Amino acid sequence: MKHLFSYSVYQKLEDLSTDLGELFSDMGCDGLELLTSHIPVNKIFKPYTVTVHLPYSTDWYSVWNGGSYDMPESFARYYTYGKDREGILKTIRNMIEYAAPLEPEHGVIHASNVDLRELRRKVYTHESSKVLNSFAEMMNEAVSVMKDGEPPFKLVFENLWWPGLRMLDNSDLRLLKKKIEFENWGICLDTGHLMNTLPGITTQQEGIDALLRIFDGYSQDTKDAISAMHFHYSASGEYRNGFTETEYKGEPILEYINGSYHHINTLDQHLPFTDPRCKELIDIIQPDHVIHELTGHGHSPIDDFKQQRSLLD
Repeated sequence: MKHLFSYSVYQKLEDLSTDLGELFSDMGCDGLELLTSHIPVNKIFKPYTVTVHLPYSTDWYSVWNGGSYDMPESFARYYTYGKDREGILKTIRNMIEYAAPLEPEHGVIHASNVDLRELRRKVYTHESSKVLNSFAEMMNEAVSVMKDGEPPFKLVFENLWWPGLRMLDNSDLRLLKKKIEFENWGICLDTGHLMNTLPGITTQQEGIDALLRIFDGYSQDTKDAISAMHFHYSASGEYRNGFTETEYKGEPILEYINGSYHHINTLDQHLPFTDPRCKELIDIIQPDHVIHELTGHGHSPIDDFKQQRSLLD
């Protein structure tokens, strides 16, 4: 089992340390999970990168199914993967190709979606099963042109609280097993995102208890499919219950998106566990990779990593 530090190509390696080997040894860290972008990755990251997190898109589903947004192509690449199906496929293939020289042990890709006009809503229009079906169709077509019909590295699909992959039970995996046509894939279970899917999580202890109940209901093949975990907690239940929904009123969509970041960051906390019982979550699943996906929230992400990592020996 490898413990990884979440980092991105938008950050400089020297901002971490002038001696990364010494830093990783001190942290009990096996390397980076690197968030990549829509351009080739600088080779300077390769010696330290174990896995990658591919760029994510908020609402590819609407465009994949014939919808559109009024935004430039440069923004569409980030928010919808493209302006039509061909654009989406080109973006996904390119981002996999750009990460491949790093030879990552996996690449994470979000398997959920929210209509951009519903970012500040509590109930979403799209059904999770339809989102997952479209996701499988999209990924099958993107991968079909690759060598031997397989991606150059394992793709692991990540859950969110939005429609799509939610991992509340075994049903999502059952659907993906029926629909995904290539072999080299798995699941990246995000513990904080799963907590965000559940009502009433206001402490990390409540979150741990709730996830343990869900994990107890997982079949063995579901546990086996979870080869990676994004490890952190989110206890934003009070905020999720109490925030005031903001309707989209036809303003420029990029303006509405920009006004949604505070809401999303408040909901999705990415806090380090301090309760030693968090180790039970990892002990049940036994993933190959534990990615400490911690944003710092006023603290050093390195200190947060050390805090959480100290509970897992």
